[in-house]
Amino acid sequence: MLINHPWQSQSAANHTVYLSRFSGSDQPALKQALETCAAKAVGLLDVNIQEDSLYLLFEWNPARAELVIVVTDANKTNDGAYKVQAELPDLQDKAADETLPETIKFLLSDFLASYSPFFSYSLVATFHSSSRAETSLL
Repeated sequence: MLINHPWQSQSAANHTVYLSRFSGSDQPALKQALETCAAKAVGLLDVNIQEDSLYLLFEWNPARAELVIVVTDANKTNDGAYKVQAELPDLQDKAADETLPETIKFLLSDFLASYSPFFSYSLVATFHSSSRAETSLL
């Protein structure tokens, strides 16, 4: 079940970041945070897709316990104007857990597979926890 979560927006010249902080380190809390973030990103697709957009890219940074979601092009160099950024500080102590990125990837894939608003778009959902050159399909 998706909940209404507070988002702070930070605007710069070329983009706007929707930032939020989530607490909890157990799987239900992680699942809720990821679903809330993915739903926020999908909700921005109408205004975020550009002519060359191909991917909805989920970027997990284990060291910072941070998820960033962007719409980007085939080369993963031209991001859309809006991005979603989630801080999950309670997961920082799990940065060394090599299974965490796979868990995050699975939870995001599971959510998007049944989230009907995402089906309206012709974007490929991808994920990485290291670099944009090493993405995998969700």
